[in-house]
Amino acid sequence: MQKPGIVVLSLLLAFNLQTARANESKSKGAELVDKGGCLHCHFIKGDGGLIGPPLDGIAKYRSESEIVATLTGTRAVPDDFPRGVLDPREFMKHMRLGKESAHEIAKYLLSLSPPEEQLTAKGHGAEHNEALPEGFKYEPRPGSPSSRKGLQLYKDSGCAACHSIEGTGGRIGPSLDGVGARRSRDYIESRISEGAIAIFNGREYKPTQYSMPPAELSQSEIKNIIDFLYTLPTKRKGK
Repeated sequence: MQKPGIVVLSLLLAFNLQTARANESKSKGAELVDKGGCLHCHFIKGDGGLIGPPLDGIAKYRSESEIVATLTGTRAVPDDFPRGVLDPREFMKHMRLGKESAHEIAKYLLSLSPPEEQLTAKGHGAEHNEALPEGFKYEPRPGSPSSRKGLQLYKDSGCAACHSIEGTGGRIGPSLDGVGARRSRDYIESRISEGAIAIFNGREYKPTQYSMPPAELSQSEIKNIIDFLYTLPTKRKGK
């Protein structure tokens, strides 16, 4: 029979070995994130870009298998995902990693705790009427050439960095599911044309070595995006 001291020592050695392996994995994953230029689009620990959603605390939203599937380009589209709106496979088309590297990054990202200070968005410019007409009942509009162009502009302009549709996209701004049922067209137009600023730790966040150029859209392009937003149904129950 082993002595208690030997058992404790064995457990400590096993724990230290496991911790060392975890730290090694985390370090390798962090190195891959840095070398892969992930912070040009994503925000981690108070630094990075705002094209993609923040990655601090991502464990609340994504599992290791989902992250690996995204990084390797094998992420499946759920059966109930609205066709013609946003396909998760269209995000990060440039990223096609091998499974080993993808797992290393996933382990590192899942180790990131939620930040003490959250990124938030604040609109600027004049306030516009967001009230809907009395008796207004929202019905998603059918797709049109204008809304289909708006969908492409939505993707190309980086809107998904801050906003989500059916759970796909960023978390800084509000979800856009059924936004036409909550906001007037005038209000939506003003927010797109006047934009918003990101707030972190009580101050305006300005990326350092990582940046996202501001989107410059014409009035007709803004109309296209709004036409697209007005095709979005309200969020389904249970989602």
